[in-house]
Formats: sequence, structure tokens, C-alpha cells
Amino acid sequence: MLRPLLRALHVQLRSPARPCRINCAGLRGQDLLKSEQENWKVMSARYKDMAEKIKQKLEVFYDKYTFNQDRPMTKEVLKFYLVLKIFVFMMPSFNASEFLLMKEWATNNVLFYTSQENLVCHNVFLTTLTNTKHTELVYTEQDPRFFVDICCTKDRRFLTINSNSKTTSEVWLVDCSHPFKSPVLVQQRTKGVIYHIEHRNDELYILTTYGQPAEYKLMKTPLGSCGMENWQSVYTLKEKTKLIDMEMFKDQCVMFLKYYNHLYLNVISLGSHSVQSVELPAWACAFELEPHPEYNTSTCYFQLASPVQPPKRFAYSLVENHLIEQVEQEVPITLNCHTVHLTAKSKDETLVPITVFHNTDSKELHRKPLLVHVYGAYGIDLNMSFKAENLMLIDNGWILAYCHVRGGGELGLGWHRDGCKHNKLNGFYDLKACMMLLHEVGFSQPKYTALTGASAGGVLAGALCNADPELFGAMVLQAPFLDVLNTMLDIHLPLTVEEQEEWGDPLTDDKYMEYIKSYCPYHNIKPQHYPSVLITAYENDERIPLTGVLRYIHKLRKAVMDHASSKYKQEIASMIVSRDITGPSPCIPPQPREDVTIAGTGSPAPNIILNVQTGGSHCAPSWEDLLNEVAGHLAFLHRELKLEGK
Repeated sequence: MLRPLLRALHVQLRSPARPCRINCAGLRGQDLLKSEQENWKVMSARYKDMAEKIKQKLEVFYDKYTFNQDRPMTKEVLKFYLVLKIFVFMMPSFNASEFLLMKEWATNNVLFYTSQENLVCHNVFLTTLTNTKHTELVYTEQDPRFFVDICCTKDRRFLTINSNSKTTSEVWLVDCSHPFKSPVLVQQRTKGVIYHIEHRNDELYILTTYGQPAEYKLMKTPLGSCGMENWQSVYTLKEKTKLIDMEMFKDQCVMFLKYYNHLYLNVISLGSHSVQSVELPAWACAFELEPHPEYNTSTCYFQLASPVQPPKRFAYSLVENHLIEQVEQEVPITLNCHTVHLTAKSKDETLVPITVFHNTDSKELHRKPLLVHVYGAYGIDLNMSFKAENLMLIDNGWILAYCHVRGGGELGLGWHRDGCKHNKLNGFYDLKACMMLLHEVGFSQPKYTALTGASAGGVLAGALCNADPELFGAMVLQAPFLDVLNTMLDIHLPLTVEEQEEWGDPLTDDKYMEYIKSYCPYHNIKPQHYPSVLITAYENDERIPLTGVLRYIHKLRKAVMDHASSKYKQEIASMIVSRDITGPSPCIPPQPREDVTIAGTGSPAPNIILNVQTGGSHCAPSWEDLLNEVAGHLAFLHRELKLEGK
């Protein structure tokens, strides 16, 4: 049932590539891009040998631990392109430039589908794949903040047309036995109320945020009385609980939940409303529900994983109330990896969870390198899925820390609300508290610490880099959002209007203008000593305009050099004073360069590097580039944190 919501949050990631639009004030955009690409060729040569060594090790871990993981996705992709070919062949009028996004069969020969253009999906179409070809527009969404998707109920009685913003939703029903009848509205959209629909025995089951507390609830109503005033409570999540996913079966509803990073499932009887709670293995951090097309099935299948544990398949028997591990291929949990759960006290004394992984055999953890992960936006959890490179890092003595800051969804809907719009700085304070606690309890130290984030995670990482650069020695960002204010001021960019529910609207509210300016990474760059920074961006990324990344890297590099020049001038001034007192001065050293020690500090000037990938899209490099990208990131960290011999 959560799939419509998850699609609304993530589906824009799969948009087709479009030409990059670059317009940097004071510089010709394409010249600046070309300059950065040339600079990358020079700078990457420094890490080439180390990157090759790391890549060879990575290949071993990838070959061993990534078996079979991409097969389900491959099948879905094949199905998708098969349908696309049918459309292009049978309907020459279909505009292939409008990306075919979702499709659902109402009957064997009546297909509903949506299309996406410029990251926007507002239309639902119906078409018949018979001798008498017919296509019509079924639904159009007028509000640019809303994104439309379609989904069939598990019993395939209805097709739902779901129109979702980030905080509000509206659902229309199409009777699959009469697909040409007009859709019927379930409940008119109400600001701040999200709801999704399932059907069973002439009753609608509604997953919604309606009512108090403002967390997800399961409710129901007779099919003929859809209005909100008729909704009856079935089950309410307890506070600070994350609803990961939910699946409806004939007589049970299974909810997959997370409470302070511990996963469990609740099996709700749709007859008696009794609840059976089942704890999942303590090592599990990530969950993925497998498709269950059969409404009457008695077994629920899913996969569990962690950053250091490859996915393992489990089955829950709805009849026997028993959890079974499905052993398909033996890949043991990393026995030399220890997991630690911490809570950091933020500025307002909110407790923020941290998950830490380190090698059990490691000694002197305060001298080991630490890689800190952060996201904190859109109510989306920090990615805790398995990555083979994490095993290599643990094997090499690294400490991995995942900071579950506000703005994400780890502790439910309230956790997101407390870290978005006018509360965005809470996530920044959370991250700072997490970094300080990690060092206080003996996990590494600033000079061996690196911070990493992707996409919107770049906001908090970039903000901390400006405010407290002494907390870490290097930062690696992937497709980062760094120029929040200028992006939110440009309504012509894709998704700007939709994003106002996450960041606020600086165009109409001066308070948001000043608030965003107070933390925006680009607007708070200043001459000071920064950690080394490596940013990977994608030339065809529509979600994160390359313009903002180029502006950021140019301004940051200038601030670093201004700081170096300032230190140089201070040193020269001290030399002159010394000469006046003691006699002739020694030779004046040359002006500082980006790759030398900053005069007077003894600290090396940080490397500020941008790698613009011509392939791939938002945080999604092609498989061919993935290993090279990961190896490059790790080689950069190895050199900048001075880990030679460690």
C-alpha cells in the first residue's frame, strides 16, 4: 500500500537525460564546466595509483557479495521496456519524449498509464490494446505541487489514481470491471492529510495521517461512505515509530515498522483487529518487501540487510505465525564487525540515534579513520542498505557511523516535521552533536574523520563544513544540493514549487528568505581553513542543477585561496616586524598555491575538487562507472586523511 507514496517521493529520480543548462554569473558556464573537467584530469592523477589498488580489492568484494541482487530489478526493467515498445508500435501518436512512468492493467486489454515530462507527472491516460484502438485522458492534476501515480488494489477490484504532494494526498477510484466510467473521489484533499487506499469485502482500508497523533493510522470505512467523517480506527502507530511498508492480504494486514532503529513487524487481523508483534533480527537495518501479487497467499516474503550484511530472504507464515529464514546462498554475516547504537544530545536536548560499525579486532579506535553518513530530508531514512565497499572498509579498520538526524524519517512523521522548513537547522545541530559525541566516546578524531552525503544530504554536510570545519578532515558529496536559496528562488527550475513544502517559500515569505540564507551552504562560505572536498556531479542531473554545484565549488575554492593569502600576508608582516627588530629578513616565500602548506599554519591547503560525470543521472552512475567512482572516493579519502601506513 505504501508504494504510491514511495513512488511519489522517488520516481522523479528515473527521469530521462536532458541537456545541461549552465548559467553562472560573471563566467561563461560552458567555459567553467570545461575548466573543471580539465582540473579533474590533473587532480585525479594524484589518486590514480591508489584508486587502482582499491578498485582491485573492491572487485573481489563485489564479486563475492553482490550475487543475484539486480535480477528482480532487471525483470521489471524488461517488462517496462516491453510495454514501451508496444506503445510506440501500436500508437504512433504516443510522444516518446514524454517518459512512460507507470502502467496498470484494469482488464486484459485496458491499460492505464502515466507519463512524465520535465520531472512532472500530472496526467493519467487510458488506452485499449485491441483491434479498435482508443486512447483518452482520464485525469489531470492542476496543482504543480502534486505528483500523480496509479496503483491497483490487491484484490484488483479498483485502480487508484493517487495525487500526492509531500504533505497532502487525494485518491480517485476506477472500477476495474467498468474501466470507462469516470473515477470516483474518495475524500477531497485536506491540507496536511495523507491517505492511501486498499479494498477488502466492500470496505475501504485507509492508511492515513488523519487525526491525532499525527502519525500513520490504519482506518476503514464502508465502500458507499467514503468520506473522512466515516473513517473508523483499526490501528495507530505509537509515537516515534517509522512505518517502512505495509502489505494487505485477504484476512491480515502486515506492517513493517522501525522504532529507534530496531525493525519489527505487526500482523493485524482484519476481522478481530488483534495485533501480533514479531521482532526481526537485531542486525537488520534495511528492509525490502517482495511483491505479493496473490491476494490469498499465506506467506509474506521480504529481505533484510544492513550496511555490512548482504540481503537475506525471510518468510513470515500468516497461518503459523512463524518467521523463517530462506537460505538461498550462504553468505555469512561479517563476524569481525561490531555494531554500536548511540544517542547524541542535540542543542535542544533531543536524543538523536547513531548507528556505528567497526572491526571487532580494532585497537585504539581513536586512531582509526571514521566515515560519517548523513541525509536528513523529505522524511526519507538514511540509506542503510548493503554496500560491498563497506565490508572492505571494515576489513581495513575503518569505522562507519550513520547519523539519523531530524528531517529524515527514522523516528516517524514527527521526526521529519521537526527537521524541515523552519526547523531545518535542527538537523544541522543534530549532525554536529553526533560528530562531537563520536569523538568524545573514542571513535576516531577530527583529522581522521570524513563526512559524506548525497543529494539533499549535501545541505547539512555543507552547512557543517562552513560552521565547524574543524570537526573533520575531508568531505565527499555525491550530486549534492548546495545552493538552496537560489534554487528555491527560481520557479522555472523543475520541482522548485513542489519543494516548497520541504524548504519553505522564500519568494513570498521574507522569514524563509533569511532562514534559508542562514544555513545555505553556498551563501555561508567564508575565508577560513576548510577540509578537503570532493564533489561528484552529473552533467544530465535535472534534480540538482549543475549551475549551483559549479557556483559552490568556484566560491569555495576562492575562499580557501583568500584564507591562504591572508595567512601569507600575516607571515610576511611578522617577517617585516622581525627584520625591523633583528636585521635583514630572509627571502620572502612565493605566494601560496592550492597544493602546498598554508603559510604560517603548518596545515596543508585543502584540495577542492569537482568531478562532473558525463554519464549517469542523479546519484545513479552507470554500472560501468560505479566501481571507478567508489574507488576514486576512497582513494581521495585515503590521501587527504593521510592514511598511508595505517
